[in-house]
Amino acid sequence: MIELMIKALGGLAIFVYGMKMMADGLNIVAGERMRMILKLFSINRYVGVVSGAIVTAVMNSSSASTVMVIGFINAGLLTLVQSLGIIFGANIGSTITGQIIAFKIDSIIMPAIIIGLVLFFIPKRSWNGWGQTILGFGFLFLGMGMMGSEMKSLVELPAISNMFKIFHCAPLANGFIPPLQILGAICVGMIVTCILQSSAASLGIILSIAMNAPELMNLETAVALVLGSNIGTTITAQLAALTANRVAKQAALAHTLFNVIGIIIMLGIFCIIWNGESIFFSIVRKFSPADNIQRQIANAHTFFNVFTTLALLPFVKPLASLCQKIIPIKESKIKYRRLEPILLDTPSVALQQATTVLRKMLGKAWRAVNCAFKLYDHDDEQNTSLSEHLDELEQQIDERQADISSYLAQLMEKPISHDQAAHIPMLLHCVNDAERIGDHASVIRRIIAALDEGNKRLSDNAEKEYWHLMELLTKQAQQSLTLLANGEVAVRKQVLSIKDEVVSLVAKYEQEHIMRLREKLCSPEIGILFIELLSEIRKVSRHLANIAERADAFYTQGEKKSVVSA
Repeated sequence: MIELMIKALGGLAIFVYGMKMMADGLNIVAGERMRMILKLFSINRYVGVVSGAIVTAVMNSSSASTVMVIGFINAGLLTLVQSLGIIFGANIGSTITGQIIAFKIDSIIMPAIIIGLVLFFIPKRSWNGWGQTILGFGFLFLGMGMMGSEMKSLVELPAISNMFKIFHCAPLANGFIPPLQILGAICVGMIVTCILQSSAASLGIILSIAMNAPELMNLETAVALVLGSNIGTTITAQLAALTANRVAKQAALAHTLFNVIGIIIMLGIFCIIWNGESIFFSIVRKFSPADNIQRQIANAHTFFNVFTTLALLPFVKPLASLCQKIIPIKESKIKYRRLEPILLDTPSVALQQATTVLRKMLGKAWRAVNCAFKLYDHDDEQNTSLSEHLDELEQQIDERQADISSYLAQLMEKPISHDQAAHIPMLLHCVNDAERIGDHASVIRRIIAALDEGNKRLSDNAEKEYWHLMELLTKQAQQSLTLLANGEVAVRKQVLSIKDEVVSLVAKYEQEHIMRLREKLCSPEIGILFIELLSEIRKVSRHLANIAERADAFYTQGEKKSVVSA
């Protein structure tokens, strides 16, 4: 018995490995495009269902789709209602695995493994991805065959067969299925899937037993186990949402409630008897080959998920409201994790998020610098209040720099395109420029403090020059923030044009101020401080220009607008 179990588990291991290899290969070939579909095609519940179904079918994993949705929500890229359509669609897409497994294609297993292995060793990324996909496909059916041959002997053992009889859902003479047995089978399917964390692996086991021991695994029992696996697979999303915000937790809860409600509806349908048989199973048998139990189970899985999705789709908003009541948002403002680790598997979105955080970081840096400059003469009550928190603001800027740098370092470890790899050092340079702008706030504050000692004042001409430059610098900062948001070439040109004007005016004002010093129209001590202020204005302007030049490259190297946009 132990030997048989080891061989059966070995077959299961090869099956799961093949399934993972298929998913990894498809991820290389089309994974990022599929994840972008999740984000871009979620404008309403109906489009969300279609995109969720397509992405899950291609990626061969509803867990991967729902976890990615949790990541999008936690990063503030999707709302709860938008996510529900995708999650509903993921349930439909997950049925493709069962449909694939139900095929009897033993003759192409070895050719698939050979072809996949050859392609796998080709260095080109796309060929390598297809190689993994085909090789995984071969391993999946190889493991299925191994598991089936051992399962046939295993289920003949009295201990195993007696265990299966506990939750065997054989219909009674009147067509009804015993409720305790069907609930027991649902619980078994749920527990096994929670342990394996893969509904596809559970489905593979169910199909293997049904094919090799139909006396122990009839259609009704198999369907009950599959229903349970639909609940068990939601554990992955629940685990992913543990550290996420409460909106993401609501989405994970909605995923579970959707499957639970769908099963409750289905149990009600099981009770509808037509010609001495449950109407659901009657329909499944009518649209499936009579001698193919695997196809019947796969079709039942598809029918169930399609039906529950269509039945519950009109109730997306009530379901969202229910989840919001069960898990209320206690904070006045939802905390989003812009640099969400889950999004690292979608480099284009991860770069977009890093740029969003950079823009917020630059906004903080400019607030700090602007506040410091305004401490001279324009220091109103609001500015004074902000100046008391400049040290805290600068610390936040430094933390943002560390967070973005760490996030981009993790992204570099992922399989990314050449263009995406080229964007990362540019982003890092921009982050460093933004951090240096924040550092200049401390220097400017020190210079203004030196002016305040003894009530020192700039000359009238110096003050006019100072505020004229500040007007230009403010416009440049605002345009830089706009550039990071939309990447318009015209905005970039304006930022660089203002920088040229600022540099030119600073040089001019420095010369004029030196002339005033020679003519003794200004004291040397104040004159030095004014020249230092001019130097700080020039440095800040150059940092803003550096950001503009590099940010422009985000939008012009191959993936304009889709690589980084806010």
